[in-house]
Amino acid sequence: MVDDALAYVYSGEWVAECPAECGSVQTLFKDGRPAPVFHCVYCSQLAGITWPQEREMADMMAVLMRRPVPHTRNWYPRDHPVALKFRVPHGQSVRDLLDENTEHGVI
Repeated sequence: MVDDALAYVYSGEWVAECPAECGSVQTLFKDGRPAPVFHCVYCSQLAGITWPQEREMADMMAVLMRRPVPHTRNWYPRDHPVALKFRVPHGQSVRDLLDENTEHGVI
């Protein structure tokens, strides 16, 4: 049995890596709505998706989308393997993201 795909934000898009570890990353919103399941277009793996709470997702995206440069619009859940591998922040709260915006002059 494969684990759930872990939703995270990369460049302002909700995505997840294939839990079968084929190397694929898929967008998780289809027609403006969150995908009900992860379906890998490379290896055809199906899996559940672990999402943050709906309200937290909306608040995070509101903060991240204020950032003028898309590649700075990122959020990873705590201990996410990609965040750990590349030593980037993970597990940030909405308050943490707001503070980060303020540090960089984003209102």
